[in-house]
Amino acid sequence: MPIFKEYTNFDAVGIAELIKSKKIQAIDALDTAIDLIEQLDPKLNFMHQKTYHYAMESLNRNKDLNGTFAGVPMLMKDMDSALYSVPMMQGSNYLKDIPMKFNNSLSKKFTNSGSLICGKSATPEFGLMITTEPKAFKPTRNPWDTERSTGGSSGGAGSAVASRAVPIAHASDGGGSIRIPAAACGTVGLKPTRGRISFSPSHGDKWGGLTHSGILSRTVRDTAHMYNELFSQEVGDPYSVHYEKGSLINALNKNKKYKIGFNTETRVPVPISEDAKNAVQLNAKICEDLGHDVEEVNIEYDGLLLSRAFVIIITSHVSQMFNELKDLVGRKYKKNEVENATRMFDYLGRSFRASDYTWARYTIQKISREVMQQTNDYDVVMMPIISQSAPLLGELRPKKSAELINDIVMTLRLGSLFRNHTIRDKLLNKLAPDSLWFAPDALLQNVTGQPSISLPTFFTDKGMPLGVQFAARYADEETLIDLSAQIEQANPWIDRRPNLS
Repeated sequence: MPIFKEYTNFDAVGIAELIKSKKIQAIDALDTAIDLIEQLDPKLNFMHQKTYHYAMESLNRNKDLNGTFAGVPMLMKDMDSALYSVPMMQGSNYLKDIPMKFNNSLSKKFTNSGSLICGKSATPEFGLMITTEPKAFKPTRNPWDTERSTGGSSGGAGSAVASRAVPIAHASDGGGSIRIPAAACGTVGLKPTRGRISFSPSHGDKWGGLTHSGILSRTVRDTAHMYNELFSQEVGDPYSVHYEKGSLINALNKNKKYKIGFNTETRVPVPISEDAKNAVQLNAKICEDLGHDVEEVNIEYDGLLLSRAFVIIITSHVSQMFNELKDLVGRKYKKNEVENATRMFDYLGRSFRASDYTWARYTIQKISREVMQQTNDYDVVMMPIISQSAPLLGELRPKKSAELINDIVMTLRLGSLFRNHTIRDKLLNKLAPDSLWFAPDALLQNVTGQPSISLPTFFTDKGMPLGVQFAARYADEETLIDLSAQIEQANPWIDRRPNLS
C-alpha cells in the first residue's frame, strides 16, 4: 500500500502545499510515487529509465524544501532533457548506452523548482511519431484503454500523468507532441509561445523553431505555476519573449470575458470524427454559458502546402541531428539500431537542397502570417487537436507497405526524385494524409509559434478522453490560463480517472 494513500487526489500544487505545511513529509510523496510507478509502469510502459537515485539526491540537497514544487515527484521526457550521467535515449537503440555530460537549462529549472525527477518518460524514436511505440521499447499504453495509443511524442508523460503515477511531467512539442497526448490521455497540455523556454546550452532552437518544451499536468493551476518557473531566456537564445514573473499565476483568477472563434474542420484531406466535432461544440457551449462572445470562424490555408514545407524542415533537421549524434556516440548508427521511418527521414533530409529548406522556411512564415491575420480579431480560437479518440496500438505506426517503399527509395538511392518539385509535391501530398490523419492541424501552432492548450473536457460514449485545442495570440498564455481556469471550474475533470485495477 502507498505510504501517502491520498496522493492521487492531489495535483502538484496540492502536494507541495501539504509538504510545506508539514502535513506530510516529502519522502512520503516520493516513496508513494515510486510505489505507484512500480505498480503501473509494467502495465503501461510509460518510462524508459528510472532515476530514483537522482530524485533522492535532489531531496537530500534541498533540506529546506526551497522551490514552489519542493518534494513533488515528476518525470522528464527522454528527449530535450539532459541529466548529467543519465543516457538520453530518445526511444532508440542507437543511444541506449550514451550518458549525457551535462544538465541542460530545462532540467536545472525543474530541479530548482524543487521537483523530484523520478525517471525519463517514454517517447517514440527521436520524437518523430505521433504514437509512443518505439521498436526499442514496449509500446506505451493509454490508461483509459490499455489496447490504445497514448499519442506522441510525449506519450509516456501523458500515460504517467493520466494514471496518476505522477502529477506532472515534462513534455515537448514539435508538431503537436504536448497537445496530442494531452488530448488522447485526458490531461492538460499547454504548448507555450516559441522562445519561452530555452534549449541552452546545446541548441538555440530545435527543428528551426518549431519545437517547444513544456509539461503535462492534470490541472490548470499546475500548468500556470510550473510555467511560471520555466519561462525565461538564456544569453544567446535566438528568440526573446518577455515574461512578467507571476503573471500566469495571477491569470488564474482574472475571470475576463473573451471573443472566441471555433472551427470544426481541417485543412488536410482527412475526416474529422463526429466525436471530435462534438467536443468542439461542447466547449463552445461551455464558453457561451460562461458569458464569452462565441462564433464560428473559418481559417483558410493550404494544409498540403504547409505539410510539405514541414516535412522538408523536419527531415533536414533530422539529418543534422544525426551529424551531431555521430560526434556524441563516436560512430554513425547501424541499420538495425534505427527504425526504418527514421532512416527515411535522415535520407530525405540529405536529399533536399538548401534552396528547398529556404523555400520551406519562407512558406511556413507566409502561412503563419496569413493565419494570424485571419484570427487576430479573436482572443482565442478553438479547434480539434485530434481527429478522433485514441486509436488502437499499431494503427499509427507506419504500414509494412510504407516501410517497403522506404527501403526501395533508400536502396536504389532515389532521393533525386524529391528534387523535381512536381514529383516531390505529389509524393509529399500523399504522405500528409497517411501520416497526419490523427492530428491533421496540430502542427499549425508550431508553425505560427502561438501558444495553445488542450483541455480534457470531453469524453466519448466509450469513456475515452478527447481533448480540444484553444489557441491564443502570440505570447498571450495569460488568456489561455484565464479561460482554461474558467472552463475547468465550470466543467471540472479532476475526479475522472481511469480504472487500472
